[in-house]
Amino acid sequence: MKIGILSGKIPPPVFIDQLVIGLAIKGHEVFLYGSTHGVKYKSSHKLLIIRNNLENKFILFFKTCFQIVKVIFNHHEIAFSLLSQIRENGKGFRNYFDRCSRVLPPFSDNLDIFHIQWPKALITYTEYIEHLKIPIVLSLRGTQINASPLANKLLAKSYRKYFPKVTKFHAVSNAIVKEAEKYGVDSEKVSIINPSVDEKLLEYPKHERNDEVFKIISVGRCHWIKGYTFALDAMVQLRNKGVNFHYSIIAGGRDSENIIYQINDLGLQKNVSFINGLTHDEALKKMYSSDIYLLPSVGEGISNTVLESMALGVPVISTDCGGMGEVIKNGENGFIVPVRDVKAMVRAIENFIKLDDKEKLQIIQTAQETIDKRFLLSNQIDKMELFYRNSIESFSE
Repeated sequence: MKIGILSGKIPPPVFIDQLVIGLAIKGHEVFLYGSTHGVKYKSSHKLLIIRNNLENKFILFFKTCFQIVKVIFNHHEIAFSLLSQIRENGKGFRNYFDRCSRVLPPFSDNLDIFHIQWPKALITYTEYIEHLKIPIVLSLRGTQINASPLANKLLAKSYRKYFPKVTKFHAVSNAIVKEAEKYGVDSEKVSIINPSVDEKLLEYPKHERNDEVFKIISVGRCHWIKGYTFALDAMVQLRNKGVNFHYSIIAGGRDSENIIYQINDLGLQKNVSFINGLTHDEALKKMYSSDIYLLPSVGEGISNTVLESMALGVPVISTDCGGMGEVIKNGENGFIVPVRDVKAMVRAIENFIKLDDKEKLQIIQTAQETIDKRFLLSNQIDKMELFYRNSIESFSE
């Protein structure tokens, strides 16, 4: 198959990177589309083709002109309406050419299927759903379904307009499907394919954690929905109870002011470290050296970092948000607490500390068995392959 993947940003998030590389390894020609902002990203496989707009503006202008000519000759039946829509959406000469450089490449690559990774991208670039004559599939995940349309009524209206035009949907959890149904997603068109982790994480050597300081960690992005404010309130209670702990928040993004302010306002500077983003490998090392992984989120699809922690042998305490209850079975392979319940979070941490080594090991082993049975990358790639084939067949009928 020739598979187009619209990532949005290049380099893509780890889970998209793993998907495109996995598909290329299995012999599919994969085209990765997105915008690169000063960061170089080289293809790691000969069948993975990168389409981005990181070019000298002079060269990009001529490449875009060439793309326009190709569309006119190869897709003459839709060329006028497509270019007109791009002109309407991209006001002004410069914006028009910039939008052409982003929109037109998939029309020239003779794709079998086009996979849009983010719901907002479907709405931002409606030219795809209106003019691409191939199956278009959309991933349903996280904040763009759980939160964004609640805050943005125009976005919700656009979802209801364009979601019915999508060929098939990929959802990361059952919970996210229920949310997406509010915006016109037909559950009959949805395939639930959970996030996954690299099998190599299960091979990390076991090691004893004998440090006197109990290490807690959360990894994500700087966003209110990640619930760091509730986690920090829990840390105040742990400190006041005399628990010897250190909490690390690793969160990329620009919205870090509220986290830093709360750490200082609560006087947690000695107990809490905030790191404004690390590479994936660096974050894994931090997680691996921790005693417990805390997911304090208000909303999630299914957290990739929770799955990674479970694979690494790091016990997890998670709020019962989104699809997390589809992964964590309380007291068996981790611990679930109610959303926004600071006291429950504190109790869960204290109760875990009190467990003996045998009980902790049982939790860890059951968590790794869960990953091995349900959340391995190789299985996800197989499922995505089948999802694409079924979508193409459905579109052809």
